[in-house]
Amino acid sequence: MTDLNLSLGIIVANVLMYIAVQGNQSLLYRMIFISGAVRKQGEYSRLIASGFVHAGPLHLLFNMLTLYFFGPYVEELYGPLTFMGIFLGSVVGGNLFCLLLFREDNSYSALGASGGLFGVVYAFIWAMPEVRLSLMIIPVPIQGWLFGILITLISIALTQAKRGHEANISHEGHLGGALTGGLAAIFLNPKTPDEHEWYFVVGGLTPIALLALVKWLAPQILYKHRRHF
Repeated sequence: MTDLNLSLGIIVANVLMYIAVQGNQSLLYRMIFISGAVRKQGEYSRLIASGFVHAGPLHLLFNMLTLYFFGPYVEELYGPLTFMGIFLGSVVGGNLFCLLLFREDNSYSALGASGGLFGVVYAFIWAMPEVRLSLMIIPVPIQGWLFGILITLISIALTQAKRGHEANISHEGHLGGALTGGLAAIFLNPKTPDEHEWYFVVGGLTPIALLALVKWLAPQILYKHRRHF
């Protein structure tokens, strides 16, 4: 496996940006993803900039550890520049997914690299679906294809839970990033899917697209805890 290269660069950039925004709330505000600022004021830089600011040290630490473990493998599998494209594209994809789901809410906001990281992890799963993975939310190592399915289903469930909303975690951003990274991986690394890869596509990616479709066609079914729109 090669050196960290661009993965390390992203980690350093995020740490430096976290230091830079301490005591500089105006800079932090200009970088956070805010749906109304993007939609009405055309501040599209927020779609990417929000992936380089974090809400606190634990938020930063967890995201950078995830990148440290997965980033080098995805760089090795797809190449450094493609890896960077997957990461940045998934940050943007996660935010666009939020714009789609919360098109009525101009105050929706989010920050952090999580959307990009979900995209990186799902790109890894497409390439190596049988490698065993685990995280705090799933502490027992399981094959990647099943890991992706469980993360998707748990994240969708949390979008509809009142406590999930109160935790101030953008599960929608995670899902949008995961879908972007997964689809990018399929396009960049086309292959005849085996049984486990089909499971991942059907159970890990398709439900995310269905969430967006239901929200668009029948919004009254979802987000009953957010009726203040």
